[in-house]
Amino acid sequence: MNLNAIYSFLAFMLMLSAIGCALTPDEAIQRLMEGNQRYVKDQLLHPDRNLIRREAIGSRQEPFAVILGCADSRVSPEIIFDQGIGDLFIVRVAGNVAGPVEVDSIDFSAEYLHSSVILVLGHESCGAVNAVLNKQTQDIEAVAALIEPAIQSVRGKEGDLLANAVKANVRAIVAQLKETSVVKRLMKENKIKVIGGYYELVSGKVVLLD
Repeated sequence: MNLNAIYSFLAFMLMLSAIGCALTPDEAIQRLMEGNQRYVKDQLLHPDRNLIRREAIGSRQEPFAVILGCADSRVSPEIIFDQGIGDLFIVRVAGNVAGPVEVDSIDFSAEYLHSSVILVLGHESCGAVNAVLNKQTQDIEAVAALIEPAIQSVRGKEGDLLANAVKANVRAIVAQLKETSVVKRLMKENKIKVIGGYYELVSGKVVLLD
């Protein structure tokens, strides 16, 4: 078999992989966390980032996971989960909040792109959450309004106030997304899970929340 034939065969197989059967929710979570472990250990594989992959998914995508993450420049989902082109459907906004536009985007990937997991990803030292805690919300009023209700429950509690507030915000958004009509139906059919995570900036580790 010559090199061109080998190349064509590999491209075909990768195309099948890209548009094949969706992962189960638990398999999708495992794939994310295995990628994060590679990132933490500095053993990145950089998968699905080449010409073959681009050709395979040029006409169709099936990202296995939706990541609702913060717009913070230090929290890039493809990098911290060691995934490639077409693997993740990413929605990023300050404070990883879920307004109408974000919810519609997530519902689209869940319903039509067959993503198997939605991960709401907060992170250490989140500037948006910190601004709300310190009542410094000028110019981010729309974001602050979505964060404020979740963090009231952590004021006066033991532990790091900012970390607790970030995690409370994540949990509130997870609960919110579980109540959308699309996600609720897909959860009932065991086709998707909605989970929360907390990213540690220096270690690179993602800790899944209850």
